[in-house]
Amino acid sequence: LLLWTTEKEINLFIDWNISGQITQTLDNEVLENNIPFQKGGSFGVRGKLSIPEDDDEIIKTSSQGLRTEFEFEVASLDLGKWGKYSFPPVGKGWFDTVYLDENFRIDLNSRNDILICES
Repeated sequence: LLLWTTEKEINLFIDWNISGQITQTLDNEVLENNIPFQKGGSFGVRGKLSIPEDDDEIIKTSSQGLRTEFEFEVASLDLGKWGKYSFPPVGKGWFDTVYLDENFRIDLNSRNDILICES
């Protein structure tokens, strides 16, 4: 569950009261973001995760935490009675994660956005 973020694209859904509970799931090598709409339907992206192979590069680029690279592969828009649509996703980059405990993590991504998530 996403608790707080500086990501403008995500905050648009919250600020305009389009969505209330946004989730980000990290499961093995899969990243999934889901934005359910208040009045039905949703927007979501799914992609692959990988750990950079060059350990020296991780040390050089990540001051703390674990660096993870991502690339979105699928984007979908569910408009309820108006249908479901898939389209090519846009987005790839990395994020550094600091796990505060087994429930909370903080991510800083390649666009300098911060995400605070609860599992």
